[in-house]
Amino acid sequence: MIAGVADTHTALWHLFDDPRLSRAAGDFINAAAAARHKVALSSISLAEVVYLVEKGRLPIAAYDELTKALADPQHVLTEAACTAAIVQAMRLVPRAARRKNPRCQP
Repeated sequence: MIAGVADTHTALWHLFDDPRLSRAAGDFINAAAAARHKVALSSISLAEVVYLVEKGRLPIAAYDELTKALADPQHVLTEAACTAAIVQAMRLVPRAARRKNPRCQP
């Protein structure tokens, strides 16, 4: 069962025990793991990590550890494909910024 969805930074901060991970996020991930539930990470996060490694903002270990975690069926993190259907559904989510920025209007 998917308990929630993590963004790229949350997943990395969890993996590397980074103090920037909020207590609430850490508690949520730990509770999901204890209950044998999963926290999904979009496959697009892997692409983001590749770019951040290329820019020198993350060490190569970040990509290696993330892919290792996602390949481990016992790990709390699991990959969620970023499909066209998901992107289409994202368009349906209301965003206040769209209403405020006329350049974002359809």
